[in-house]
Amino acid sequence: AHCAVWSSEVWETPNGGYLNDVHKARGRSAKLKCFGCGRSGATLGCHKGNCVKNYHYVCARACGVVFMENHKLYCSDHRAYAKDALRTDFSEPMKSLKIGGKNDKKLNTGQCLRLGSLVVHSLGKIQKDIDGFHNRYYIMPPGYTSTRIFWSFVKPKTRTLYLMKIERSSLNMPLFLVTAADAPSMTFQSEDVQKVYAEVMGKVWEMNKNFFSHGDLFSVFPMQRSRKQGRNAFCLNGPQFWGFGIDNVRKHLESLSDAVVCAVPLTEKSTPYRFCFRNPTENAVTDLQRKRAALEAEKALENSSGCARTEGMSAVDKSTSSGRITRALVGKGDQDQTSPTKSGANVREVLNDSSKQNFESNQAKYKEMKKYPMEQRLAAKRSHIHGWGLFAKRKFPKHSMIAEYMGETIGQTIADKREKKYEILGMGSCYMFRLDWHNIVDATNIGCMARFMNHCCAANAYAKVITVNTSLGLEKKIVVFANQDIEQGDEITYDYKFPVEDGSLRCTCG
Repeated sequence: AHCAVWSSEVWETPNGGYLNDVHKARGRSAKLKCFGCGRSGATLGCHKGNCVKNYHYVCARACGVVFMENHKLYCSDHRAYAKDALRTDFSEPMKSLKIGGKNDKKLNTGQCLRLGSLVVHSLGKIQKDIDGFHNRYYIMPPGYTSTRIFWSFVKPKTRTLYLMKIERSSLNMPLFLVTAADAPSMTFQSEDVQKVYAEVMGKVWEMNKNFFSHGDLFSVFPMQRSRKQGRNAFCLNGPQFWGFGIDNVRKHLESLSDAVVCAVPLTEKSTPYRFCFRNPTENAVTDLQRKRAALEAEKALENSSGCARTEGMSAVDKSTSSGRITRALVGKGDQDQTSPTKSGANVREVLNDSSKQNFESNQAKYKEMKKYPMEQRLAAKRSHIHGWGLFAKRKFPKHSMIAEYMGETIGQTIADKREKKYEILGMGSCYMFRLDWHNIVDATNIGCMARFMNHCCAANAYAKVITVNTSLGLEKKIVVFANQDIEQGDEITYDYKFPVEDGSLRCTCG
């Protein structure tokens, strides 16, 4: 790490821990040889002009190179130039350093994350339906796999490779496993990461305890590192030993696609995870809450298991009325009484002064609505009312046009035949909307996302049949208007106007 830190091309981010342009120093090192050991890869050069000496970091210290606080260094022949500058110490930086590329990309599948002696082979998969694999400080997904080079508990003063995994226990809790390469038959496991870590460190201490000086200043053995609160040995704890407690690994865990579930607890007793590096967006949290509410609502629907035979007597109790939504039964939308009805007629000849103003207002609103594609105004998402719903992607003032209900225009006879066909095919809903007494708009197979509007007793939108002047002349259109001010992210609902007493509609709008 010191070779990279002291290279002239490398610079560290202000918040620390992130080294940039390391690839430039590495490319230059291939052409330079160390003045001390004679090997290639030297990137630490003397800052005296015309001096050609370059070193590795270890060789530079052995050759008497002077390191300055201003990130400069001078060889032993030119150390006089550093006479008035402050000398820096050679203490090891006790922090994690990450080498950054041109772009800070997420860890892709098949790539490993290396942090010193730790290598993270897999970040695992976050559980969407269980809250036990994260706490307030750490995310511990099943499938997480890492390896670390550490002191062996089999041979003293020897390092070995430890394989660490997180699996799913029978109690749907994280199970921490660690196996040493020199003792493959011995696997330590526990649902408490600190417990299994302490067990491994205890064996490492027992094997190496006779090779410390124990306070003897004249001993050839090293002194034991002082213990701190929360760090019983080797300045590590359980999460850091596994890796998911290190900041750089936590950043990648927070970048996983399903990490937002850790911020939204499933129950009141669940503990949400506190994001530190990549906070989930408000839209992501809202979508997750809406999706969970929709799944809960679907459990109460008929044949929620997918087959009536598996429902038992509950299917009989729920079958008292049909939940099928047939929008051809809905009374026609409010007819614009001021709209002209003669197709192809001159607008000025048909309209009087009062209706002309309404027609021009609808014409202007219709053109304004058509300026923006429907995908920029609306979105179809899971709804807690029923299945899929229609949601606003921007604000809609009261009485403004939201969307046009588009589909195939058919007659009453064809609509009756199609309705029977849809019933035979087992389709849960057919999306028919009456245009007038003779024509019906069928959006079941040909339509737009406006068909996903759900019913609500206190709807925030209403439908209206208007006539607008298009390239084909005067045409009737079914347009959805805002019944109130609709905010971004609100679900757009419409009153289906079913007679309540006929039992054809089960209201789940809440």
